[in-house]
Amino acid sequence: MSETSINEIIIVAIDFGTTFSGYAYSYREEYLRDPLQIYSNRWDGQILPQAPTVLLFNSEKTESYFGFEAEEKYDGLIKRKEHKDWRYFRRFKMDLNREKAEIKEDKLSLAYEPEAAAIYCKHIRLAKLREPGKDATIQPFPPGLKFLVLDLGGGTVDISAHEVQEDGTLKALTEPSGGKWGGTLVDDGFLEIFEGLFGADIMTGLKRDIEQAESKRELDAEIEMKKRTIVGKSNAKANNVISIKLPFALREGTKSAQFESALESGTYELIQGKLLIDNSILLSAFENSVSKIVEHFNILLGKTELERLDAVVMAGGFSDSKVVQEAIKDVLKNYPKVDLIIPENSASAIVHGAVLYGFNPSVISTRKSKYSYGISTSAPFVEELHPLSHGVQRDGSNKCEDIFKVFVKKGEEVIPGQTTATHTFNPSPLTRENQTIEVYKSEEDVPPMLVTECQKVGLVCFTVPNGDFDATTVKVEMKFGGTQMTVSAVVNGPNGSKSVKAFFDWL
Repeated sequence: MSETSINEIIIVAIDFGTTFSGYAYSYREEYLRDPLQIYSNRWDGQILPQAPTVLLFNSEKTESYFGFEAEEKYDGLIKRKEHKDWRYFRRFKMDLNREKAEIKEDKLSLAYEPEAAAIYCKHIRLAKLREPGKDATIQPFPPGLKFLVLDLGGGTVDISAHEVQEDGTLKALTEPSGGKWGGTLVDDGFLEIFEGLFGADIMTGLKRDIEQAESKRELDAEIEMKKRTIVGKSNAKANNVISIKLPFALREGTKSAQFESALESGTYELIQGKLLIDNSILLSAFENSVSKIVEHFNILLGKTELERLDAVVMAGGFSDSKVVQEAIKDVLKNYPKVDLIIPENSASAIVHGAVLYGFNPSVISTRKSKYSYGISTSAPFVEELHPLSHGVQRDGSNKCEDIFKVFVKKGEEVIPGQTTATHTFNPSPLTRENQTIEVYKSEEDVPPMLVTECQKVGLVCFTVPNGDFDATTVKVEMKFGGTQMTVSAVVNGPNGSKSVKAFFDWL
């Protein structure tokens, strides 16, 4: 999709999350009148705008179901023992495939989740003004405001930082960062607590026995709800008791000797199928996730680029957690000039921001590369520099293979549609129809010398036309800065220059 066009009649954004997914849309005419006139889906019979990331289809692939419908259908199949010829997937990240989805390339684009949240928050009336002698007022993010976005999802935490420019676009202050510290780590913590109560055998059966799938789904839903009600240590309700409704499989597990022993300790109570646990005990389920988030957050706040930060925005479903909110507030006590902003319906901020991005991709004026990107090439062998294990003799001279030729460095500012890198080389006549260049990335601050220390991400592929194989060189140009890299190739030969089709084959 074009980086600048807003001529599409309708923009639809789809957010495939680890635990929940949803979509939103808007019409161009309404966007031009009011950019925030965005419509979210409400699933049949449900209050939330998101559905579980669950997919169900039969072996012939003639029937398929998604979300709540998939869960309900699968429960019925299990009860009737008709589930064997069905395939059930949950908590997956879906790979978009243009060909299979029959979506034309110029009609599909990707949006970075924290950027989408940043775009949405730039539009809504949130930012506080600080004027001596005046109360804080509310207005859209003004030019010059610097803010950081914490996109707290089910699987990952993704972070970006931006500055609002005079023209309203967003300039990146740091490269994107984050990790697998989302809400599913808390789910794992809950399951560890239950394993201590009921024993490993019962919990393993709950997770693996297909006959207990409905009980596992009910427990997941209960955990998801309780993650939003449990509070941090400094909260006035920190000593409250949390009630957890047990599914059938775990109600049966309360008859075990291990569970009865836990009840005798006086730490837990069981009343009418509900387990009563102190809030303080359940806080341990958050430790792994929250400690990693706080550690990384502190590192970011210490960066020179964020010295004059104005605001931190929390978005994504996991940002509803009071424990996470309290942890971020505790960190920001050391930064009294930084506002903490949590939008209403923070879980929808990303998909709504993606709609806004779809109409106006140029709202992102610069990005900073998360990785160093480059290709594998060779260079004249230098004994003091290159390892002997990578030395070869070619065309009568000594070469070092597997050199990482860097096109874009980690943290380098890139401009969508403008930042380019070129590579000129001599094509091989033995593989005319399958010319490829290996593309690598590195997350190290200082790029390594060799691609053997990098991660291979794909191939640049193209074909040299028949009759052009006296081609002396091929020049490949890669464009960085967009949410997807693009590539073009030009063959230079005795008959002049000719553009050929080139594409990325991502691994």
